[in-house]
Amino acid sequence: MGASTAQTQVDISLAVYDKGAVTIERLQLPPRGPGEIDVAITSAAICGSDLHTVLGHRETPERTALGHEGVGRITDVDPDVVDLRGATLRPGDRVVFALFSSCGSCDRCTAGLPMKCRSLVKYGHESVLKPPHATGTLATGVRLLPGVPVVRIPDSLSDSVVVSAGCAVATAGAIIAAAGPLAPRTRVLVFGAGAVGAYCAAMLTSLGCIVQVREPSAERLAIVEEFGATAAHPDAEPFPVVVEASGSATAFVEALHATDIGGRVVAAGSVSPGQSTASIDPALLVTRRITVSGVHNYTIDDFRRGVDWLLAHGRDLNLDRLLSPPLPLSAAAEGFRQMQTGRYPRVLIRPDLTEAAQ
Repeated sequence: MGASTAQTQVDISLAVYDKGAVTIERLQLPPRGPGEIDVAITSAAICGSDLHTVLGHRETPERTALGHEGVGRITDVDPDVVDLRGATLRPGDRVVFALFSSCGSCDRCTAGLPMKCRSLVKYGHESVLKPPHATGTLATGVRLLPGVPVVRIPDSLSDSVVVSAGCAVATAGAIIAAAGPLAPRTRVLVFGAGAVGAYCAAMLTSLGCIVQVREPSAERLAIVEEFGATAAHPDAEPFPVVVEASGSATAFVEALHATDIGGRVVAAGSVSPGQSTASIDPALLVTRRITVSGVHNYTIDDFRRGVDWLLAHGRDLNLDRLLSPPLPLSAAAEGFRQMQTGRYPRVLIRPDLTEAAQ
């Protein structure tokens, strides 16, 4: 997506899911509206939620624009638009952004649930037929609505460090917020070492918590061990805090059994209603006085908190381990096949790559 003004049209390429297939389409955008921001994507990542879409685990609109994790540079913006820190945004600024646009005034927004806004627009889940059309990050460019939280970031952090700021990192921030105040050396058990679980483990260890992880993949366990976590001991005492980030119904039941009296379970892995069921004994929750919180997406404060964490710790952690080698946008369908193997927590897409450059 080249430099533009509000009076010109913009051509982009983007990955689209329709009729069971992922294809690359060319799209000519109309001139952007007031307050909208055009961003040229430099890197994007395929998320597990994107895979759920492509596998048919949820209803999707016709010609869904795919992808909601990305980083890029502004190509066009009004002169009075600011980011979450109040910094004026200009063409050329490098930014990350949240995966949703909210109105800020409905009952859900005012109750602290902007991710469930009555007029929510969710990037990576909308049709290219619906304005603003370019709502997927698996693309050369994306158009951000005025209600999308944006943060300007320095060039000193690589794309691989910040590419997941708008989903996995912010969601991990929301999980930790839901877990409540965490004193140093609080014992925490995390189920699943996908991207969300891995970021949770990294954030929790940076807070001084003692983190154990249950994960069947030795490769993924090795990643979180680099972040300071350890493999869960089968005979460990119950934990005061347990995070379920795997999406497994069995793991959810195991999480309840692993929680100590008065403990908290934060469930964030199961995001496709109707795809799994679990049988639990309610007495387990009642007699242990367990608090269960569900986390789906995140608030604006969670997003800001996640970006702040990346700025503080991203240089010191080998976050590249969470990503596949980069693929060009033209190979997006192959990227989804790689995600399905489970080899990588995230598959990295670089729109500037060509097939020959892989």
